[in-house]
Amino acid sequence: MTRAQIAAVALLALIGTAAGAQETTRVAVSPDSKLSIEGTSNLHGWSCKAEKFDAAVDLDAASASQLSAARPTSLKHVKVTVPVKSLKCGHDAMDNIMYKSLKADDSPNISYVLASFDAVPDDNATSFTLHAKGTLTIAGTEKPLVMDVTATRLSDGSIKANGTVPLKMTDYGIKPPKALLGTLRTGDEVNIKFELIVGAKAIATASSPK
Repeated sequence: MTRAQIAAVALLALIGTAAGAQETTRVAVSPDSKLSIEGTSNLHGWSCKAEKFDAAVDLDAASASQLSAARPTSLKHVKVTVPVKSLKCGHDAMDNIMYKSLKADDSPNISYVLASFDAVPDDNATSFTLHAKGTLTIAGTEKPLVMDVTATRLSDGSIKANGTVPLKMTDYGIKPPKALLGTLRTGDEVNIKFELIVGAKAIATASSPK
């Protein structure tokens, strides 16, 4: 082989190696995961829980095993999608008011997409914090969102990630709902709370050779 041919083969091998390193694997999120929206009104506090939502967590295949041992360094993609009509507030009338306020017919989903993150140093070996940047879309309005997510390694090998996202409904073009002929008025500020759990079996499956 000529030097040029050898160089070409080496370049192709390098490209193939890089492409292999970028292969991703999806980590399944436990059905025990939770998400809710909590707020206030002039009469009492309220909470609407998501009966179902989809969370897609993709990471570098070669780094999947890090989930059970170290701060993740190769998250590739995270997307959480919540069907608006999966939110239940404990009362049919309030559910319908919430759906109308969130423009469920025109924008049926609330979604969050991770763009980048920094792993915050933590002396606690069983937990770590991610300073995450992404976009949140509610009622058809998309806005950048920065939040901290705290993840804890449980004794059974599972990982639980918690976060609270404070926001104002009016920032997303939502008029705070009213009920009972206007005598009940909800506050503008709400908190989206979530708890995502990745089981030990899902971690093992993601990190096993394909």
